[in-house]
This record gives sequence, structure tokens and C-alpha cells, in this order.
Amino acid sequence: MIFLIAVIALGIFHKQDKRYWVLSASASAIQLFAHLLFSGCGTSENRGVDGYVTAFVRQATNDGPEVLWIFPIAMLLGWVLPIYMISIGYKRKSHKTEQEDTTGV
Repeated sequence: MIFLIAVIALGIFHKQDKRYWVLSASASAIQLFAHLLFSGCGTSENRGVDGYVTAFVRQATNDGPEVLWIFPIAMLLGWVLPIYMISIGYKRKSHKTEQEDTTGV
């Protein structure tokens, strides 16, 4: 939720174009998808907060250490990819100086 609020605030305050909003909606959808697949920090006693993939791996490995391999994948899909997509869509508004206007650069 904090990610979504930050994305919306960044887009409104810096007046981003359509590309930013499309990528931010996609990033939010990817983050929601990752939450459904990998959510929670379930334990062997409380498996109700596990996502679909986490629950499957937990059951297949009988709560073995292989469950830890899910964490890097979940971080990449849940945070790294959405933040990367937002950074691609974000356009900084450059202010032309008088010197740039006269030189044609």
C-alpha cells in the first residue's frame, strides 16, 4: 500500500506523462501478483499466510531449508522489478537555461 501511495504521489507532484502511469499500473499489478504467490512469513505452525508458491514448496519439501530459495525470487518479483519499472517510466522535467536556448543545444 505504501508503494502505491508513493507511486501516485510521485506521479502527481512531478506531473508525469502517460508512459509513467501505464508502467506504474503494471508495477502495482506485478507487486500484487507477487504478493499472491509468495506472501507472508508463514511458519510450520501457521501456514495460513503463505502464498500459493510458498505453500506448494513448503508442502513438497516438508518444511525443509529449500523454502529459503523462494525469498530472492519473491524480492525480485515483488520489489526490484516494480521499482525498476517506475524508474524507467519516470521522466525528469529539465529546465532550459538561457545559455542552452541561444546555443541550440
